[in-house]
Amino acid sequence: MAGHDKHAAQSSDMGAAFMGLIGGSIFIGAILYGIVVWTNAKFAGHAAEAKHTSALVIEVPSVG
Repeated sequence: MAGHDKHAAQSSDMGAAFMGLIGGSIFIGAILYGIVVWTNAKFAGHAAEAKHTSALVIEVPSVG
């Protein structure tokens, strides 16, 4: 069972794990930012059209 002592001398992968965490977070954030920008551009025309449309207003007379 002396062969198990060799594993204690290995270095930690903590730095690589944090780099993966940070890199993955940046990648996901960039994807989400792109989706938001694309969606805003897609619906920018809808907001301009809404300003030119008129709404039907119905007034209900009060009773009493």
